[in-house]
Amino acid sequence: MVPYISSTHSLLPFTRLVLAVSALVQLIFGLVGLFLTNLWNNFFWTAPLAPWPEEVANFAFLNYLATAVAAAYALKQGTWQGARVYFAFAFPYIVMSVIVTLLTAANVGVPPIMWLYVFLSVLYLPAVAYAWRQQSSELNE
Repeated sequence: MVPYISSTHSLLPFTRLVLAVSALVQLIFGLVGLFLTNLWNNFFWTAPLAPWPEEVANFAFLNYLATAVAAAYALKQGTWQGARVYFAFAFPYIVMSVIVTLLTAANVGVPPIMWLYVFLSVLYLPAVAYAWRQQSSELNE
């Protein structure tokens, strides 16, 4: 049973937007990777990176679907408590993904689409930080 949450803990519209975009992106990546692995390997993850073997993709892309569910659930729940848990996972995950991309680019190289992912991450990280700051300041008012 979820305890009563006052309206001051409700999600702000921008926080809802960030959660919705998060859920949608994770859902797209998860479905494409899990069910259309060849499309994933030919469009989303191309040379010089090694293609994902189907068996690895079956396990790995379940994580994308699970994080889509987590973001969607936080959005449905509509509370900062739920969104904060999702963002506490998503923010460091994205930071570490950008670091790994830069290290991989320096060693092996990355396909051009990876720079699009980095660009989107550079937009996403401040969006999460802004949502976190706005939600936290609303709680302190």
